[in-house]
Amino acid sequence: MSIPISEIDFSRLLDVRLDYLFKLVFGNDAPRLISLINAIFANKRIDRVITDLAFINTALEKQSEIDKFSIIDMMATLSDGSTACIEMHLYGLPEFKYKTLHTWAKVYGEGLKESQMYWENNPVICISFLDGAIKDATGEPLKAVHTLFQVRERDGHELLLPDMELHYINMRAFVKECQSRETPQDMFTRWLTLITQSEQNDKEVLKEICKADEVIAMTIGVLARLSEDQATRLAYARRKDAMTHYYAVVKRSEENERRIEEYSHQLDDERRRSEEYRNSAEEYRNSIEKAVKTMYAKKWTVAEISEALALPEEEIKKYL
Repeated sequence: MSIPISEIDFSRLLDVRLDYLFKLVFGNDAPRLISLINAIFANKRIDRVITDLAFINTALEKQSEIDKFSIIDMMATLSDGSTACIEMHLYGLPEFKYKTLHTWAKVYGEGLKESQMYWENNPVICISFLDGAIKDATGEPLKAVHTLFQVRERDGHELLLPDMELHYINMRAFVKECQSRETPQDMFTRWLTLITQSEQNDKEVLKEICKADEVIAMTIGVLARLSEDQATRLAYARRKDAMTHYYAVVKRSEENERRIEEYSHQLDDERRRSEEYRNSAEEYRNSIEKAVKTMYAKKWTVAEISEALALPEEEIKKYL
């Protein structure tokens, strides 16, 4: 049961971007998730409309409250036979694109049943909501709100097969873009406005969206009910605290690794300079020794050589 829109205090809504709440809102209701997934497909002009789905109790469940490396928040078999893996990451991860590829490969590999031909395997679609941008192969962040990766030919861009779709949705970029946007008309923008509602300054936009779309209105009503439930708020706070602490530790660890790497580079530079100094000193010594021996062979006295080279006589005698 959801709360009527007129009775909702939008300022008290919890952040649906936290994976715990995201799964509560979307993981138990097929119509909500169908509408969201279809909006994502439509945003990339994919000719696919989902009419039904069946939730999967994934075998990739997390092993602990803070394990975000093995979890898939939601998995569902869509009406066209494809499998959708949906993940919500309020905390960005530098290695996330590698994780997505690993998730896709695991789910795709497990999708082929015994006695099936390879071409009978159904597509796997990974949809990842991220708080920030992933980076391309050159290290540059992808600035678009919604990016889609498939298996295509390098130059002609022909699609090799439709079995892989990796959707990345940059929620931070969306929030930045939509600050000056009017009431959204397309479903993709409407859903992202709801998902990022905790950072939307103009709550009236949410009310307008509710008037325009019944499914989103019901979703906000469910979110409002969950936000007022004390047990949910407590579990939400614990989950958020645990993830905040975990990623703070990860960040400190990454910072320590960065410093160690910097010190390692400095040490390498010192070793290189030291080696250059030793080589230079050896070359100088060899040139002095050659000059001393040449002059001595030409009957120069030690005193004359010392005066000519501006070196003590004791030093000259060492070369002789």
